[in-house]
Amino acid sequence: MEASGRGIGAAAPGKGEGSPLQILVADDDPDILTMVSTLLSREGYGVIPATNGVEALTLARSALPDLLVLDIAMPGMDGYSVCREVRASGPEAPPVIFLTARVETQDRVVGLDAGAVDYIVKPFSAAELRARVRAALRTKRDTDRLLVAAATDPLTGLLNRSQLGPRVAELVATSRRTSRPLACLMVDLDFFKTVNDTYGHQAGDAVLVEVARRLGDSKRASDVLLRYGGEEFLALLPETDLDGALVVAEKFREAVAGQPVVFRSEAHGPIEISVRASVGVSWLDEGMYDAALLVAAADDALYRAKERGRNRVETPEPLEGGD
Repeated sequence: MEASGRGIGAAAPGKGEGSPLQILVADDDPDILTMVSTLLSREGYGVIPATNGVEALTLARSALPDLLVLDIAMPGMDGYSVCREVRASGPEAPPVIFLTARVETQDRVVGLDAGAVDYIVKPFSAAELRARVRAALRTKRDTDRLLVAAATDPLTGLLNRSQLGPRVAELVATSRRTSRPLACLMVDLDFFKTVNDTYGHQAGDAVLVEVARRLGDSKRASDVLLRYGGEEFLALLPETDLDGALVVAEKFREAVAGQPVVFRSEAHGPIEISVRASVGVSWLDEGMYDAALLVAAADDALYRAKERGRNRVETPEPLEGGD
């Protein structure tokens, strides 16, 4: 899932397929900490040790583990508080298992209410610890898959429109806080209905997939690219002023139009489909009191590009000295 920022539960830098899952273990008893860390390391997990609650929370925010195993009674900050802080970061937050000598029902209730997914009472067996860790990680994996599916356009693999609101709101807030520029591009394929009518919807889907790939290859790592709907795509460009946005927009337009999309038809073999795109450019200014206005301005600029002949880049209003 493409992200504009990182929080607890987001993918850590360098953590890819095949990397060991990371488990943060926090306990102020050095013997327990060593024993649990050793057991989990032998299972192939990467272990991040912490000796108190404050250290555990700091490491959770910087190392972005896949699971936390927390003692409850720790100096500085107890496990309940650490759990609440971690879980408050949202649905992508890692699960928390409490590992504690407290056996009262009320302690379990408080822990589960704090957001923990499981509760292991000391003394415990190695087999129980391994099984509960595996169960928590399975649940986390399934939850992550659902989150990715909900946020992703199934055809192109880009973020879908449901992600626009939170992404643009976050970037606008950051831009205003840091006084740094922010731009928005709206990209629409010209005469796309003709592609569907002439070659069929499978060809239209192939064009959308290829255009999404070309735009993805043309954007910068910090840019956020979404499928806005139908044949429209939207890009949010942090740290980008108007001049920079116009450069990226022209790069997008050229990437789309630079060469035909080849659709391999079972009936007719390879078919070359020429594709063109219009691009509307907007930028955050002081009059945009709402993040939605940034997107609306890009949409207005796109409409202007369509009116002025298509296959071009436009802003909402003529640039100084322009026609």
